[in-house]
Amino acid sequence: MGRRIACLALCLLLLLAAGGVRTAAADGRGADARTIADGILAWKKCDVGAQPDGCLLNDAYLALAGTTPGDWYPIGLGRLSIADNYAAYLAVIRDRVQERYREPGKLSAAKATEWHRITLAVLAMGGDPTSLGTDADGNPIDLIADGTYDRGRTTPLGRQGINGWIWGLIALDSLRYPIPDGACYTRDDIILEILRQQLPDGGFALSGGNADPDITAMALQAFAPYRNSEKTYTYTLKKSGEQVTKTVRQVLEESLDCLSALQLDTGDFSSWGTENVESTDQVTVALCCLGIEPLTDPRFIKNGNTLLDGILRYRMPDGGFVHSFVYDPDNPTSSPDRSNTMAGEQTLCAMAALWRQANGMRTLYDFRAEQSDALRTRIAELERQIAGIGVNTDAAELTRMLTDFYALPEGERSYVNGYWTLSDAARAAGVDIDGIADTTPVTESPGTGTDDRPLLSFSLSDRAAVDALPDTLTTEQYVTVTTLLDKLRQSEDFEGKEDYLARLTAARQEIAAIQAEIDSINADVREKLYPFEGISLKDKKTVDSIVARYRALSEYDRAQIERWEDVIKTQTKLDNLLRGIIIGVVLCVVAAVTAVLLVRRIRRRRHRKERELEELAAEYRDE
Repeated sequence: MGRRIACLALCLLLLLAAGGVRTAAADGRGADARTIADGILAWKKCDVGAQPDGCLLNDAYLALAGTTPGDWYPIGLGRLSIADNYAAYLAVIRDRVQERYREPGKLSAAKATEWHRITLAVLAMGGDPTSLGTDADGNPIDLIADGTYDRGRTTPLGRQGINGWIWGLIALDSLRYPIPDGACYTRDDIILEILRQQLPDGGFALSGGNADPDITAMALQAFAPYRNSEKTYTYTLKKSGEQVTKTVRQVLEESLDCLSALQLDTGDFSSWGTENVESTDQVTVALCCLGIEPLTDPRFIKNGNTLLDGILRYRMPDGGFVHSFVYDPDNPTSSPDRSNTMAGEQTLCAMAALWRQANGMRTLYDFRAEQSDALRTRIAELERQIAGIGVNTDAAELTRMLTDFYALPEGERSYVNGYWTLSDAARAAGVDIDGIADTTPVTESPGTGTDDRPLLSFSLSDRAAVDALPDTLTTEQYVTVTTLLDKLRQSEDFEGKEDYLARLTAARQEIAAIQAEIDSINADVREKLYPFEGISLKDKKTVDSIVARYRALSEYDRAQIERWEDVIKTQTKLDNLLRGIIIGVVLCVVAAVTAVLLVRRIRRRRHRKERELEELAAEYRDE
């Protein structure tokens, strides 16, 4: 109770500190995205029972690692550069992924987005998704290969729809990963699959003929690295059958016009007939990825309301956010008057995108090292020159600017705002853009792409934590053991390392066996006892076996057994039924024995009477 009161107090303080946010957004002076993010994190800490001044990624939260509600908050945390228990998350997600890779479908038989979401979370926590543990054959697990360009070796990347293509491209470009020769898909294959699903209104959707703001915004996020590319694509639109030739830039402009038309007067968006915060979050992220200022671009200000005004409509007094103001039967975990975890995680990422843009950092899903000062200076100077283009700018000046543009590393050109002003002016002046692009050598800027990761040290406190593990382990020690084992494997050598490694490995195996037993019991309950109303005496042996296995678990582990009260009620019901049968049988036996004894007694009495009569008759005959 004390912890929850402290959490609520912290949320209130954060809200008071951000009291001017709505006004600031409305009059165009900007907003403190970080303060809004802090409020979301304060609410989420309360939600998972974390200390207000502690880490969000506690044991309760880490139990969700590898799931949709477990991976998006780490992405937001990492992109906001907020210190937390990153090492524990990486240790747990590595362990979970290794376990799931031992199943036939690995992370999912149908959903490629499982690979993409976990990839982004691992990158946000400082990990490497191309080497996330090992599979059953001892090979490194490469989420990028398995989830993007080689996904087609098991099932099509687009099996779950356009989402698979969109997030596959986002994951692939998160570190501008190269695609090897012989891969199932090239980048152009993925781009074309998205392009061909554009709708007549300029947007995109999972299904149907009308644009959905969420999917349209996600498509824009995926296309952001290609926004300044002159490359044209020829393809047939899936919906209309029309063959078109376009650049990514043209599609982006059409989609932006579509989103602008979909924005409500309150600044937010509606998806599937429901006004909600998540759609508005996705549009905000998309604009930031495209280098567009979401709070000042006139296309996204309606009736004086910006996207941030639209987002803040859904903010709750506890710092969290609601999904919508009406109950959504398709989202049963949401409530119109209570903060929602999905609304919080997506708004957190939107705030991270705004915060990064305001601080001149890379976009939300670009996980490369930050640009060097020298590179930023080159881009800023080029943007300054582009802003000065006018009717008197001659072909020589335009050629020089284009040369400066194509001298930038290819992966950095998407950060140049205003490129199409330069491109359009150059074409009008008859400048050979393709020739400049083909002949200009790339000039690297010093200081880019560095990644110095220190070797971890297994400290004395880490060793003490191993020594303090209880003799009888439960799944309560899962996060501790997994984190320590992961850190130990990456640490420098020291005397006694092998002993600690053996102890932690054995502990991890013991906990894994307990978890396997818990999962097995839950599976047996679901498969053998549902529905409980149909249980009969023939199932008693199964019920008794499950109960015995449950009682063999620790008190902590018993809490993970699903619908245990129903199991106990069922056992009690069967015991009572069996007891009733036994009592009935006993009564029948007693009645039968009593009847036999009574009959025998009657017979004996009758026989005695008969003998007495015979004796009496004999006496009379003798007289």
